[in-house]
Amino acid sequence: MSNFIIRLISSVILIALIFLAFNIGEFTILLFCGLTVFLLFLEVNNSTLHLKNKIFFLFSPFFGFISTFFIEQTVIFLSICLIILLFNISFSAQRFLRISAQFYILLSLYLFVNIICNISGIINLKQPLYLLSLIIASDVGGYLIGKSLGKYKIFPKTSPNKTFEGALGGVLACLLVWGLFFYGFTESVILEIITVVFISLCAQFGDFLVSYAKRRLAIKDSSNFIPGHGGVFDRMDSIIGGIFGYSLIIYLGYGL
Repeated sequence: MSNFIIRLISSVILIALIFLAFNIGEFTILLFCGLTVFLLFLEVNNSTLHLKNKIFFLFSPFFGFISTFFIEQTVIFLSICLIILLFNISFSAQRFLRISAQFYILLSLYLFVNIICNISGIINLKQPLYLLSLIIASDVGGYLIGKSLGKYKIFPKTSPNKTFEGALGGVLACLLVWGLFFYGFTESVILEIITVVFISLCAQFGDFLVSYAKRRLAIKDSSNFIPGHGGVFDRMDSIIGGIFGYSLIIYLGYGL
């Protein structure tokens, strides 16, 4: 089975799980997000910590998971973040990279649950499905065009597989999905196009950030947990980047 087919199947399964979680209710959404954070933290620790004591190894992933259920209680959520910070400070190996990665994850979690999903109000299924559809289109389009036509590399040393042709392919695939399924959610077509392009670029930048971190750590994949993508971070890199971009769009009042 080709790498592209495996990537596509993984993407479809991800959308199906999101759709299922949202249709069951708030607890399932938080549980899904919590498990994702747990796995992301676990991969970060696996790449930056070399501890024999598994209790310490699982400490920050456990608190990352717990934080999801207190995301509406700001004081408790920030207290958990402080505990995670203090834990990470106590280990010098790749300290800055580990802290940056885990707080990047926590901030994206906060934005996804509170702004995109609106967990404290009427849960909005359209927002996350719109975001994920565009990001998956960007990933698939970038992969196909980059593999077939990619020639000019964007950052040859940091991310040698990323090309300008692939980046353009990702943007065009996003625009195609928007045109087929989401066209007309504002009064301005130009504004919609700008937001779609912005989301694609943010997703690609998120991909680049994780590629840069992996280069720093001299690893190819964050793990081999997801077939065709490597680890959870290899699947979530563009999604997290897209979360930041789309949260800004919603804050400015131009969301779906």
